[in-house]
Order: sequence, then C-alpha cells, then structure tokens
Amino acid sequence: MPEIGNPPLTGLRVLDFGQVLALPYTGMMLADQGAEVIKVEPLTGDPSRKYMPPDVGGESPFYLSVNRNKRSVALDLKSDSGRDAVLAMVAGADVVLENFRPGVMDRFGLGYDVLSAINPGLIYCAVSGYGRSGPMKDRAGYDPIAQAESGIMAITGEPDGPATRVGVSIVDVVTGIFSAQAVTAALYARKETGKGQVIESTLFATAVNLLSNFSNQSLLAGDDPTRIGSGSQAAQPAGVFQTADSEFMLTIAAEHMYKKFCDKVLERPEMATDPRYETNKMRVTNRLQLADDLNAIFATRSTAEWLERMRAEGIPSGEILSVRDALASPMADAVNLLSTAPHSTLGDLKILNPTYSFSGTPVREHIAPPLLGQHTREVLRDVAGFDADRIEAMIEAGEALAWEEGA
Repeated sequence: MPEIGNPPLTGLRVLDFGQVLALPYTGMMLADQGAEVIKVEPLTGDPSRKYMPPDVGGESPFYLSVNRNKRSVALDLKSDSGRDAVLAMVAGADVVLENFRPGVMDRFGLGYDVLSAINPGLIYCAVSGYGRSGPMKDRAGYDPIAQAESGIMAITGEPDGPATRVGVSIVDVVTGIFSAQAVTAALYARKETGKGQVIESTLFATAVNLLSNFSNQSLLAGDDPTRIGSGSQAAQPAGVFQTADSEFMLTIAAEHMYKKFCDKVLERPEMATDPRYETNKMRVTNRLQLADDLNAIFATRSTAEWLERMRAEGIPSGEILSVRDALASPMADAVNLLSTAPHSTLGDLKILNPTYSFSGTPVREHIAPPLLGQHTREVLRDVAGFDADRIEAMIEAGEALAWEEGA
C-alpha cells in the first residue's frame, strides 16, 4: 500500500522541556510521527549542546542525535514574561514533556495543576530518576546510576571482571520510548474522556523492567542472577566465539537448531548426542566446556567462512562490527536506516531514520535539530500570540533569546 496523507500525529502540538536524552528522545519520536514539537530551552540551552568533543561545526553530535524535527524557543522560565509565554502556549498544546527534578516546574509556576486549569485536556509527561514521592524523590536521575542500582550492571560483563555499564545510555533511551508510547496511549484515552492526565516515568523502573527474564527469575525462583559475559543463562551455545582470524556472535535458542548446527555447520553430529550437550539444560550447565570445545573447532576457519555456513542453515550469528562499519553496512541500506536533513548552518546532516515505517501514512520529512532560540520569534508570535513589540522587549530584557542569522 502506498503512503498517503499526513504523518499520523499531524495536528498535535507538544511543548518539550526535556533536556539531555530521555525526554528529548520522546519528543523526537512524536516529531517523527508528525507532531509539532516545540523545544523550550533555558537561555543557556539544553546542556547536551555542550557535550563536546567531538563537534560538528561547533554543534554537539549528542544534541543533534535526539532533537530532529523540532523548533527551539529559548526562555527564562524564572521571569514573569517567560512564564506567561509558556502559559499562553499551553492553551493550545496537547502534550507537555518535562524531566526536571520533581517540584521544579511547580516552582516556576508551571506545574500540572496550573497548566491543566488552563487546558484540561493536557497530557503532562514527567520523567525523573525515582518519581515524585518516596525517599529518593529529590535525587537527580542519571542513566549510569540507574544501571548500577537496578541490577543491570550486576549482570553485565565477564564473570571474573568488574560490573560493567552497558555502553549506550540504554535506560535513558528506553525511558524515552516507553514515555512516547504512554503519551500516545493517553491521547487515545482522551478521545473517550476528553480529559488529560499525568504520566510519570522513572529511570529506575525502566531499568528494572529491562531486566526482563532476569527480574522474574529472581522473583519466582528466588535466585540472584550474575554476569556471564556475552553468553546466555537461558540458552546455549550463545556468546562470542574466536575463529582463525577474528570473532563473531552466536545464539542458538532451540533444540532442533542446535542439532542442525552440529550436523550441517560443524559437521560434528556427535556433539548433538554428547550427554553433556544433548539438551539445553545440559548445555547451560556445561557451557564453559562447550565454549572451549566450540572455540577449538571455530579456530579452524575464518569468521567469513563460518558465517557463510551458518547463514546457509539459518543459524543466528553475526560479525562484531564497529559503529562506523555498522552504519556503512548493506544492512543499513536494506532497512532504510540513514537519511539527511537540512541544517541552518551546517548544510545537509546525515541522520538516522526512525526504526519503523507505516504502510498507510508517512513519517515526516526530516529537518535537522534547531539552533538555540532559532524559532523564538515565530513561536512567541504564532503560538503564544505575542506581538512584535512584546517579543523584542523580552529579548532586550534577557527574558528570551533569539538566534540571529549571521551573528
């Protein structure tokens, strides 16, 4: 079916107060799907604008990675004029996103009670480290700390090495994804009730949910999972294996697959009937010996040869690529992963596309992340309804910041 019409969230307006990663990711997802997302920044900008080196023409790759398809308005939220501008914009908004520490928006005079009195249909999504109640509510939330406190680091890394953080800020990213899904669910509910509501997401809860089978293993079986490197506690053989020239990742999760692997790939049918390895339970129990036996076999051929043999038989396996090589791989082209977006000072920027596509509606045509205050004048005029004199007075007084082309 060809793409038709507008992106699915066309017509929605989102005020995105999110900073750094988790909620900016939420805002970007909604923007990709067609929502008008206005990034409301302090006069100093989202802190991630300064996450350098490296930089791209003076812009932070970190900031650029999660703020496409948005407009930027820079306001002093502690000033009366800044607060008034937000209140004026909220009247016509559908969603507010914020990840300040609990209570900060209330101190600005912009808490949910105030905003919902102006707009009862408002969806208000707040992300924090630990929620707005409880003994840790005043602590700042950070992805590495959530990984440490949730158990993720306890099960990540080699058995004889230190606890290890997952390289990407996975808790921030998934919190952003969970929050975007919750926003769309709340918007769906609003169709029936006509009322908005508060969504609360925490990094800690996300991190514990990411444990998935490991958390249930602990809850139901009473044990305490530990780290086993790149392998699996549930299915074997799985992990990183050495070949004659490099290494690769292998995961076998079914008995019939293991038998085919032994018969067709290894050409060692006896390994399928070896009492130590004939069932998954036995392979998990004897995984260290199994890994030694497999590494001895894998050392006889190159990674390319083994991957060709495994893919011919449908055995899940993959080369361990660098970030640069993954982005340049045929797979990236095959799933339409990469695109470009026009930037006001940097030209066309290479960006990632969303991970999904719609058969009946498009995602939006991308624009690059905004410069700080790039759209302050037009947003205050068109969304807040301020006249030109009032806008210029705010800029002159240091209550708003507007990007000046060529400045």
